[in-house]
Amino acid sequence: MKPLPLVLAASLVANAALVTVTLRHSSAYKDDGIPTPSDASAKPAPPQTKAGFTLPPELVAALNANDVGALRDLLRAAGLSDDIVRSIVQMQIGKKYEERFKVLHRQAWDPDGPWWKNDRERQSGFLNGMTKAEREESRRLQREMRDEIESILGPGAARNRWQDPRLSFLPDEKRQALQQIQQDYQELINEVNLDAQGFRLPSDAEKIRFLQEEQKRDLEALMSPEERQAYELRMSPSAQQLRGKMTWVDATEAEYLALFPLQKAFDEKFNNDANHDPFVERDQTYWKERHEAEKEIMEQIKSVVGEERYAESLRLQDNDWRQLEAATRRLELPADTPARLYSLRDTAASAVQQITDNPALGTAQKKEALAALAADTREQVRASLGDEGAEAYFKNNGMGWLKELDRGNTITFRTDSPGWNTKALPNDPNTSVAK
Repeated sequence: MKPLPLVLAASLVANAALVTVTLRHSSAYKDDGIPTPSDASAKPAPPQTKAGFTLPPELVAALNANDVGALRDLLRAAGLSDDIVRSIVQMQIGKKYEERFKVLHRQAWDPDGPWWKNDRERQSGFLNGMTKAEREESRRLQREMRDEIESILGPGAARNRWQDPRLSFLPDEKRQALQQIQQDYQELINEVNLDAQGFRLPSDAEKIRFLQEEQKRDLEALMSPEERQAYELRMSPSAQQLRGKMTWVDATEAEYLALFPLQKAFDEKFNNDANHDPFVERDQTYWKERHEAEKEIMEQIKSVVGEERYAESLRLQDNDWRQLEAATRRLELPADTPARLYSLRDTAASAVQQITDNPALGTAQKKEALAALAADTREQVRASLGDEGAEAYFKNNGMGWLKELDRGNTITFRTDSPGWNTKALPNDPNTSVAK
């Protein structure tokens, strides 16, 4: 999280916390018999908030003097939770750095510049609005602020408190170290990309490859063999690929574990660093082998989860189905609307086959029949979604295959992936083609 957003977020927590502190101290004053402002002999009242609550003088003094150590002790003594104490102290420390960060993270919009256009280099994002020296200074300030926070609140207080649940198999200390390694290397890789300014050289690709290898070695050194295996199953690029596929088929853990070695083997051959290098040429043999390997993985998934669940996963991924589900929610239509309209695909595919195989129809007549089929299908969709809903559905490429029927082409729906195949009708046997 960047420092400035952190300060803004923490200030919201701080406002609520200060009210809590005020209430606690106001109650404590009365219980201890300390005179209140209504007493004739009352001492001068401490500063008051707009809501009428009295802030304890020692708290005001700590805030005004920016004495974060005293502020920490006062908040803890008031009984506030560690999370609230941490947020308020981090906010107060962050205020010390705010102006310096503002200078470095200067606005991309120049108030004195032309209002009708942006700065081209800033808009491109390659310079990020900062020079290399400024980026280094920004990181130095972040480290300085982090060290000050941890000197007041203890080791690890400045780190991101959120933990990825997929890393729950690691002890807390290793989780923190792992996330720090990832952050450090990501900063270095970002630096290479920023220096490239949108024009990557072979040397840039080599730098990134080197950093990725170094990160891999550091991560492996951090974990035991068992932990590395668990990390590979949960966090590796292969895990990211397979998890998406397993989501659609609603896989069990056992099914995921059975398929992971296949995905890993595929990635090691086709998704390694060399294959992502834009300076490496790939011939047709590579793409043919890759396509066959992808088909083999899908067949393996089908064999593990079964034909029915696999077919269901394809339906859930299909744009026709997802748009129908969205339309049903938005227009508050009957729950069976997606299934009912999606089934029009099967009806259309059967009708296309009948038209194509009809020997009594010439090519021109078949094209007319296909166009009529498309028009009839659209009318059925319009009857369920309404004119406005149907128009939006078709504009979002719902049932995009209808356009092929309009052109007089045939369609068949794929059984191994979402989508369809299209083919032109053959010419009539007795039709001569002019040369």
